[in-house]
Order: sequence, then C-alpha cells, then structure tokens
Amino acid sequence: MEIQGKVCSICDTQSGISQKTGNQWMSQEFVIDYFWWPNQTQPSQMMLRVFGEDRIKQFDLHVNDEVKINFHIEAELYNGRWYNKVNCDRLEKIGASAVNQPAGGANGQQVNNTSQQAIGGPQTPPFQPQAAPFPPQTDANGNPINKEGEKGDDLPF
Repeated sequence: MEIQGKVCSICDTQSGISQKTGNQWMSQEFVIDYFWWPNQTQPSQMMLRVFGEDRIKQFDLHVNDEVKINFHIEAELYNGRWYNKVNCDRLEKIGASAVNQPAGGANGQQVNNTSQQAIGGPQTPPFQPQAAPFPPQTDANGNPINKEGEKGDDLPF
C-alpha cells in the first residue's frame, strides 16, 4: 500500500536483543499527517515503524518532511490479544524535503528524489487549517445558520 503525507512526529529509537536469534535489533516509529478524502479539512494521522538501524539511517527522517511511503500491515498475537503493526517498506522524500537528501528504498537501494509527485493513491494537499467564522452566524432568533445558509443544527431530534 502507498500513502503520501507530512512527518509530524518522530519517536525515539528502540533497540534490544532478539530472544529468538540473539541478534541486536533497532526500530523507530514516526507519525505522518495525511489527507485520505478529497474534501477532508483536518488531516488524519498514521504511525509507522521503520525496522533496522541501516534503514533508519538511510531514511534520515525529520519533522515536516513531505514523504511518499510504501507500507504493509501485519497482525501480531501478544498475551492473548491481537495488535496491528504498520511497517514502512520504502520511503521517498518529495517536494522541498527531497532536494539533495537521498532516501532509501526497499532492499537498501538508493532512490533518486527530485521533487516527485506520487502516482496513484491518495494525494496529500498542503495542510491549511480552515478557520470557522467567529462568532458563528445566527438568524434573528439567535439560532445558528449552517454553511448552506439554512437554519438548524445537525442533531437528529
């Protein structure tokens, strides 16, 4: 699966020793803001995980980087409960954050990043908060008027 968004938070790296193999491991989680629906006014957020010290260094993520990500979701059973993990397989920096900053692809390959646009999948417009008018518009009786100019509210009763 593929998604495009803006990095809004980067968590500390985690590391340890695998109980199964005895090998050292490292992972890092990060959160992106993205717009899934065309008319969406507030971004949705998704947390993804990068696994492996080499990939963490290769991706070199920073807050506000515009990125295009290929990812997969897997479920894991832990203590009798299922959990989903969203794993980042490939990451490309796009737009201004892509200039002279290589980002890694799958299998350690380098990706040429020069102001790329995502092909297919949801497109992420730049985030621009929409301010609601304050105070809200009301009719002569003080009832709120919605954006179509009709009286009323969204309550079902």
